[in-house]
Amino acid sequence: MKFYSLPAVAIATILLAGCGNSGDAPAPQGPAPQSSSAPPAAPTARTPAAADSSPVPPEKQGPARLKIGQTYTGADAEVTIHSAKFGGRADSEPDKGKVWVPADVRICNTTKGEDLPTPSWSSWQLKTTDDYELQPADITPKPRQPALPYSATLLPKDCVRGWLTFELDKKSKIKEIRLIEDQLFGPGPAIAIWN
Repeated sequence: MKFYSLPAVAIATILLAGCGNSGDAPAPQGPAPQSSSAPPAAPTARTPAAADSSPVPPEKQGPARLKIGQTYTGADAEVTIHSAKFGGRADSEPDKGKVWVPADVRICNTTKGEDLPTPSWSSWQLKTTDDYELQPADITPKPRQPALPYSATLLPKDCVRGWLTFELDKKSKIKEIRLIEDQLFGPGPAIAIWN
């Protein structure tokens, strides 16, 4: 059986305890350290664990990124964009050089009734590959009907589905459709992004 001496750190601590000014109180005397047959543990470098860092709150993580057809689940609603494509007619013609882009949207209330979500057209934005940001046009798409209500309060466990219609330059391409925070003085940050 092998015996190991005390680690150097323990010896240095004992030696330093004996050194000091004459005004220092004497170090308490305790039982002598026992030698052990087990080797001393080597010091290890500590790496930060995942639990050491604070979790990032959902509102600081940025918007959810989804594909068309996927559902965003938020604190008070589930939202799905089922499709978004160039073309289609509406109750009026688009401006010259423009086309309609209808998007089929479904919104469901997932609250227990405390805060009823009120989706509106101003909660939506289409971004193009050439960096234009467009709000839905105030038109009814044809033959794709009904339009998503301009603003509707959803009762608990209730859903609404309809079409949003964006007017897009024929030369532009859809980059993404955003669900955004509807703020008093204009659009807020994106909550979810479909592309």
